Amino acid sequence: MGGDVDSEVVAENLSALANPLRIRILLALAETRQPSWEHRGMSYSDLRSAVDVEDGGRFNYHINELRDRFVRREEGQYWLTTAGSRVVDEIHARTFSGSHEAVSGPVEWTCPADEEQLNATLEDGVITVACPNHGVLFDMMLSFNSPQGRDPDELFAWANRRALWYLESVSWDVCPHCAGRFGEATIATHSPEPNDRLETLRWDASTMVMAGMRCRRCGVSFRIPAFHYALTRPPTIAFLHDHGIDYRTLELEYGSTSWDCESEPLEDGVLVRFVIDDERLEIELDGALETRTYRRTSLLEEH
Repeated sequence: MGGDVDSEVVAENLSALANPLRIRILLALAETRQPSWEHRGMSYSDLRSAVDVEDGGRFNYHINELRDRFVRREEGQYWLTTAGSRVVDEIHARTFSGSHEAVSGPVEWTCPADEEQLNATLEDGVITVACPNHGVLFDMMLSFNSPQGRDPDELFAWANRRALWYLESVSWDVCPHCAGRFGEATIATHSPEPNDRLETLRWDASTMVMAGMRCRRCGVSFRIPAFHYALTRPPTIAFLHDHGIDYRTLELEYGSTSWDCESEPLEDGVLVRFVIDDERLEIELDGALETRTYRRTSLLEEH
């Protein structure tokens, strides 16, 4: 469990953060971050003054506990390391703040299957969007700080963009959780079971082709409909754009009724077909889910 993670080293590094003064030191150094990400650094006296510590021995002890892991000293200046910057980011995101605000409410979008209004709930850093009849249709992790000043519709739209980024990352063979690499993709036909969220798709999902990947480092698995991978490919983006649909918006799956989709497994990949109005796009992905071929066809010309 944990792959090549040295749990003792990780525990030792995390223990260096277990003091309020050390957290204040990191936050003070973070104030030097510029819009261009060129840090100024802080002198010993300025940093000590910023965290309001009169006892020099106490300050030295705590700054040394952070040195080389979260803080570095160079030419008389103290700077955040990259790890220190990431810790500060998570502090501002309220990751370590204990209780978190929950948000729940209706969104403007409806269930593709029965047009019932959807409801979004953000709790414990996860947004779920559910239909009263079909249950959860969508879920995604968000920052714990994300509810501040945002309504459920904004959170749903942001989560959808984040889901697309996850999809792009997986397509690039980069785990969005740990940056590890994936094992070989498994492509197989999936028949939805009762109450499966795939049943809510506007087209026939009885033989949906799914692509599965598992990270070799952290073990996180992704099992995603193959058409989602095809959605992020330039030929599909252009095809949707030409028909007035932005693949990045919720309009694609929860608003527009003008498009259809089907997929079928191939010996070493998957073929996905999109139909909008009187035009069809066929895009073939290989076993690594990269575009092999594509073709746009006018359905009027076929008849």
